[in-house]
Amino acid sequence: MNERKFAFITCVSDPETYAEAVAFIRALDIPDGFEAELVPVMGAAGMAQGYNAGMRRTDAKYKVYLHQDVLILHRRFFA
Repeated sequence: MNERKFAFITCVSDPETYAEAVAFIRALDIPDGFEAELVPVMGAAGMAQGYNAGMRRTDAKYKVYLHQDVLILHRRFFA
C-alpha cells in the first residue's frame, strides 16, 4: 500500500463529462511528497462493481470515489 498516494476512482460512461472532472482534479493542490492517481473505470455493470474494480487497480492508501460529473471546486481539498 502506498501511503503517499491518493486515487480518484470514477465510473465513466461519458468521456466528455469525465474530462471536465479530470481538469478539476489536476488543478488540486497536492501535498508535498504525495501523488494523485486517476482510476477511470469504463464498462462496469453498476457503480458498486465499478468502484470495486477501481479499488483493486490501485495501491493508494487514500481513495476518493467520484461520480463522473462531480467537480471538486476547492483546490485545497486535501488540506
